[in-house]
Amino acid sequence: MRRKTLPLLILLATAGIVAMLVLTRPSMAPVEQAEIEWPVKVATARFEDLRPVLRLYGEIVAGRESELRALTPGPIVEVGENFREGGAVRQGELLLGVDPFDYEIALAELRAAAVEAQAQLRLKEQDMQRVEALFAEGNVSAQQRDTAALELEMARAALERARAGERRAERDLADTRLTAPYDGVLVDVAANLGRQLSTTDRVARIVDPASLEASFPLSNEQYGRLLSEGSLTGRPVRIVWEIGEIELEREGRIERIGGEIAAASGGIRVFAGLLDTSVGTPLRPGAFVRIELEDRLYPRVAPVPDTALYGEDRVFVVEDGRLRTRQVELRGYDGDMMLLGAAPENALRDGEQVVITQLREAGENASALIVE
Repeated sequence: MRRKTLPLLILLATAGIVAMLVLTRPSMAPVEQAEIEWPVKVATARFEDLRPVLRLYGEIVAGRESELRALTPGPIVEVGENFREGGAVRQGELLLGVDPFDYEIALAELRAAAVEAQAQLRLKEQDMQRVEALFAEGNVSAQQRDTAALELEMARAALERARAGERRAERDLADTRLTAPYDGVLVDVAANLGRQLSTTDRVARIVDPASLEASFPLSNEQYGRLLSEGSLTGRPVRIVWEIGEIELEREGRIERIGGEIAAASGGIRVFAGLLDTSVGTPLRPGAFVRIELEDRLYPRVAPVPDTALYGEDRVFVVEDGRLRTRQVELRGYDGDMMLLGAAPENALRDGEQVVITQLREAGENASALIVE
């Protein structure tokens, strides 16, 4: 009897223990999770008419430069004071002189030949006068008169040839002195005393500082925007050359547009002439410069940092401590600032606080804390 009741007692005891554990277990009260508050930086949207400034880069080029070559061959016997690399020269200033001895002799001989031809012409004119008188009296034939007239014409032609040779010799003698064709700066100087020159030798190049230009590219998009307001010619530009910690500024105006589209970039090259330049300007061709040019006018846009945009047309604003979505139209850029226009619906309003912190998970109606 005892063996039969023992398992039953064990089963009842186990059930009692389990029931007691269930009744005495601790209760798990639900814990309410705190709402996440997103710290964000904001920028105030202010709508206005804006004309951004394009910041482009280009180089200084010479609008006018010339190669200087010897006009007459010979040894160099004279060199101008400023005939050196980087020398600033004035129009008509002596650069170098070739030995003039042979040219002086040639000129003297041709002048003597011209004097002789002049004397021969006078004799032929006197002969012609006598022949005309004798022909009128019937003492010479028409053939003799024609012969005298022909000799007179030949004497005149000989004098013209002599005078032409004299002028050529004078020109050759003058060309022994090479002078500056205009005010400028010398580069690539390659001549000095004693060098034997031929007419094919280049002795230097001269660059006109008054004709310096800034050459810079415009993309198709930039060019199209600017053209929407009319021709580019005559528009002002600001040219900045950074020399170490110094910025050398010059004003300029667009003078012409390049003759062809750049195949690699698809853009076009623009040339702006510098204003108020002189021989003393430190600017030189090849200088890398920054160009500042006003872009087209954007009416009623709000400049906002480009970190504010989500997708193509959405930004967040902070309203009563909550994130709200606003629709915008991206009109353009001013550096790293987007120019946003108001969309037809749920538009961004003037004075709203636009979130400029990029948020990966926060969305509409999330809690936001504005931080500095």
